[in-house]
Amino acid sequence: MTVPAMRAAVVAIRAGLFDDVTDDVLAHENRAFGPAVPSSAGQPDRSHVPWMRASVGRAVLVVAGHAGAGASTVALALAEELAEGRRVQLVDYSEPVRSGLPAAPTIELGTDRAGWRCGRRGRLDVVRLARRPADGALPPLPEADADATVVVDLGWSTTCALLDSPGLLVGCALVVVTRVTVPAVRQTEQVLAAVGAEAAVAAVGRARWPRLVEASCGPRLREVRSTGQVVPVPFDQRLQIAGLTGDRLPKSVAAAGRALAELVMPAAPPRHRRRAARTGRAETTR
Repeated sequence: MTVPAMRAAVVAIRAGLFDDVTDDVLAHENRAFGPAVPSSAGQPDRSHVPWMRASVGRAVLVVAGHAGAGASTVALALAEELAEGRRVQLVDYSEPVRSGLPAAPTIELGTDRAGWRCGRRGRLDVVRLARRPADGALPPLPEADADATVVVDLGWSTTCALLDSPGLLVGCALVVVTRVTVPAVRQTEQVLAAVGAEAAVAAVGRARWPRLVEASCGPRLREVRSTGQVVPVPFDQRLQIAGLTGDRLPKSVAAAGRALAELVMPAAPPRHRRRAARTGRAETTR
């Protein structure tokens, strides 16, 4: 058995995929989970995933690559940037005791009938679970406009549960958050391999990765870095001490949210710029 095959087998075991993983699948670790999931469990039932409902304009999932990655900070920075040009809901699926967003809203609007605690932060709607679901099921999303964009902060526990059915994370824009440390990138590699879908990566820490961290990257993370899908998120001392509050995010963190927004949901150029560009191309061809 080759080293790549053994590595793929370890990743499969940690993701809970044990059946029908053939030698041919293991020999291609970059694609290990694409063939394995349908053959072992069939296509997952996406109709039960709240963010796939038809009334949602677009969903962006922010996934922690490991515990304590900083996914809530990244989700807030991304959602605030997207809210500059559209209606956005930031939905926190973390259990209330583990939420990173309890103090993020500047205005609290109370709890709705479905058990969501609603708030506002500038143009952004922030909703968090008011209580842990008794049956462990994912509650439906709060009511939103038909064209609203939903940014979902999954939380580490929800992410772990969904990695057993990685197909449920496919079909949405995906951001995986990691710290720039050796243990963090190793765990994030497993998450990227389990998801098996295109994803942007928010890297919290130093913009220039230490050589030891670079050497610890797996094939999926190396591919994401080579295609420019990694956005550095600076480490902010104040946020580490005070957490997320109603205050504005540091400019450097907000700028990282802007860069992520351009990756996951590129803004169309203004109409007059598109018209000028077409005119310029026409004159060039003459």
